[in-house]
Amino acid sequence: MKIGWKRATALFTVISILIFASVALAAPAAVPVHVIVNKGTIITIKEPSKRVSLSNPDIAEMNLISPREILINGKKVGTTTLIVWDTSGKVTFFDVMVMGDFELLEQQIKETAPNDDVKVELANDTIVLSGTAANQGTIKKIIQLAQAYAVSSEVTTTTKYSAGLTTTETSTSGKVLNHIMIKDPQQVILQVKVAQVNKTNLQKLGISWIAKGGSAEGFSNLIGAPVSTNTTTFSGGTTNVSSSSPNPGIAGNAPGLGSFDPLDAFQLGVSYFPAGIGVVINALATKNLAKILAEPNLVVNSGQKGEFLAGSKIPYNVLVSTGGQTTPTITFVDVGIKLNFAPEVLENGVINLKIDPAEVSNIAGTLQINGYPIIETRQVSTSAQLREGESLVLAGLLRDETIKTLSKIPMLGDIPILGALFRSSNDDVETKELVFFITPKLVKPIPEGTRVELLGEKPLTPEEQKEFDWIPIPKSGQ
Repeated sequence: MKIGWKRATALFTVISILIFASVALAAPAAVPVHVIVNKGTIITIKEPSKRVSLSNPDIAEMNLISPREILINGKKVGTTTLIVWDTSGKVTFFDVMVMGDFELLEQQIKETAPNDDVKVELANDTIVLSGTAANQGTIKKIIQLAQAYAVSSEVTTTTKYSAGLTTTETSTSGKVLNHIMIKDPQQVILQVKVAQVNKTNLQKLGISWIAKGGSAEGFSNLIGAPVSTNTTTFSGGTTNVSSSSPNPGIAGNAPGLGSFDPLDAFQLGVSYFPAGIGVVINALATKNLAKILAEPNLVVNSGQKGEFLAGSKIPYNVLVSTGGQTTPTITFVDVGIKLNFAPEVLENGVINLKIDPAEVSNIAGTLQINGYPIIETRQVSTSAQLREGESLVLAGLLRDETIKTLSKIPMLGDIPILGALFRSSNDDVETKELVFFITPKLVKPIPEGTRVELLGEKPLTPEEQKEFDWIPIPKSGQ
């Protein structure tokens, strides 16, 4: 009987699929085996072994006790493969994972956090941590300890920056799953004041936040860090970056920040005012030397991120190309005062505060073509360690404003043509400086049973009453 070539091809394809399927079914998955460093375990197989092989003898070593029993001793943390051929012709693969000594790990965790309740368990090749700890810093230390006992794996981290730069870091760490909860999460309140200061008038009065070669009264641990003023245009526009140079800062040290050289563009200080930083700002505002733009109070758990935005969203068109077709899409950009922060309370009570970024932006104009907005942005990112009640001062974000002043002799200056002889105009350039005052404080709960007095419930003292006597009281019926 003759079979057509098409049927023969189809029959050959079906037979090939069945052969490959049977081979795949005949190769079972590797059997996981866990071994502790400097300890051993015995593997028992069903059929007598004919031949055995260990892929990496630096991780573990094997000893054939009997035809059906193999002793595996862990040498160092890692993974290796054990292959066993039995007398029936079957091949079995074992994934040998050598882990650290968990009893020693638990002992070290207990020494690191004696008052915390942390449990260590093993799930396949992963160390699982559970229980409670005092703070985020303690949890980080426990995770680092556990990674030293876990099977290592290579981790690649890619970081992208706003300027378009990309950095790639490759690190090796153990597989650790963290389920540790913070026992009593500490909350941190940030008292923030954003003020625009007339730097020109301050300099006329001889006032400066930071004096070169010295220190300002009320400030300590002054350092310098770079910042610039950015002007950004959208939809095909360019980005122009320019920097200005105020009074140079001084070199110095700050806790947890290291040493810095004197820089010109940005000034930062850690200050402590017994009466509060708000007293200083309000005093400047009463003399028209400063204007408070925002003063939010922000609460966040220690170790978590928070953000604040006071402003608006500006729409602009972006051309998106999909499948060869270009369609306009409306995108919004935030304009105003923005603050992203992440405070962390350390074991010694010091607050590690990360600001990324503190930013103020506004519309500087529009492009002549298509009318897209030009966004002027002033921002800074930094971190510092503060004690409760200390203030982080970010200054040096400058902006120049031109003020035109017209002076004339009454009546004579209004005469056509000849009036120009009796009037004059001046262009004065004022430098406005943006200053962030950030004061972190720990939130403490009110003791149980304490009566909370609302505003107005407590009678005023005679001194407080005098402060309100000047307020006019409306008469009945008004």
